[in-house]
Amino acid sequence: MVTEKHFDYIITGGGCAGLSLVYHLMQTPLKNKKILLIEKDVKRHNDRTWCFWEQEKNPFESLVYHRWQQMYFYSHDFAKKLNLSPFTYKMIRGIDFYQHINQQLAAHKNITHLQASVEHIRTMPDGALVKAGGQTYQGDWVFNSIRFAGDEKPSKADQHLLQHFKGWVVKTEQPFFNPEEAVLMDFRVEQHHDCRFVYVLPTDAHTALVEYTIFSEELLSTDAYDVALTNYLEHFLSLRNYHVVHKEFGVIPMTDRPFAAQQSPHIINIGTAGGLTKPSTGYTFLRIQKDTQALVQAMVSQGKPVRSQQKWHKRFDIYDSTLLQVMGRRLYSPEGVFTHLFKNNPEERVLRFLDEATSFWEEVKVAHSVPVSPFMQGMLYAFFRRIF
Repeated sequence: MVTEKHFDYIITGGGCAGLSLVYHLMQTPLKNKKILLIEKDVKRHNDRTWCFWEQEKNPFESLVYHRWQQMYFYSHDFAKKLNLSPFTYKMIRGIDFYQHINQQLAAHKNITHLQASVEHIRTMPDGALVKAGGQTYQGDWVFNSIRFAGDEKPSKADQHLLQHFKGWVVKTEQPFFNPEEAVLMDFRVEQHHDCRFVYVLPTDAHTALVEYTIFSEELLSTDAYDVALTNYLEHFLSLRNYHVVHKEFGVIPMTDRPFAAQQSPHIINIGTAGGLTKPSTGYTFLRIQKDTQALVQAMVSQGKPVRSQQKWHKRFDIYDSTLLQVMGRRLYSPEGVFTHLFKNNPEERVLRFLDEATSFWEEVKVAHSVPVSPFMQGMLYAFFRRIF
């Protein structure tokens, strides 16, 4: 039971965003602040896997479970072996991340852990109140990574898709996989008028994560994911003698509805709740690291967590919204979009574009590599929703 009622910082949610924030706080002079970390679940299992590409090393490089520089892209009428250099595609398992940070936090007596569900967060003139587990706690600053029911206020102009996926870690008795090569996207599966693909990430000759991913408005039945994975393993990989050693399932919002960066001057949203999931791809891990590091640095230098973004950089919000409008309104097949991207651009340009690291002239080249008419329509819808 937590007896202290007032904290310098309260962090609601002990997932990627919450743990990343408290980890980065521990690397600064703020490491002695009184911190309350609230999480309803005990992280004892690998509930998710984060994958991303980067050129440099990230703060959790020691946790990278496997990495690749050779990957494949497949669609029904196109195939390409992708050389990701100078990027490396990396995998971090959730359980390794949770255990690593929690072990480090255990040595800090100023950090209090509370296993409870957050019921509500309410602003105060000089801080905020958090009710969790039937008790109320006051924080000078609250960092929230929880999306509450009723938070979203959709409009007809917004696009709201879900990225939902089910993955199997499969093992074979005989060597089957090449751990140096992976499949980034395989669109050869039945599309069902959605965006559906499989990726295959081998970690050794006997083991691979095979994940079936869908961008759509509705989830599938549990059996539908399993049937699709079985069909892919048998028909596309010609793999029949295997057993499943682990399963994971997840749902990520893909929407161009703006997420509130903060609820009030003292309640800061982080992670997916703060809009850190890239709307057009679902990639989140590195974006969370950059955001939480920037927030902590602002707290050290300015005494408060402020975010700064150049207005010119917001053009990527328009790009994301345009792609969502194209997919959501079915203006062009997602398989065709990604085929054009990888067929008509060097791999580095595509990855830099998705990383929001391209110049405007590189973005013009990307725009010319995809069909003009549907994307012009999508961009008009994207501008329309912002204006009206």
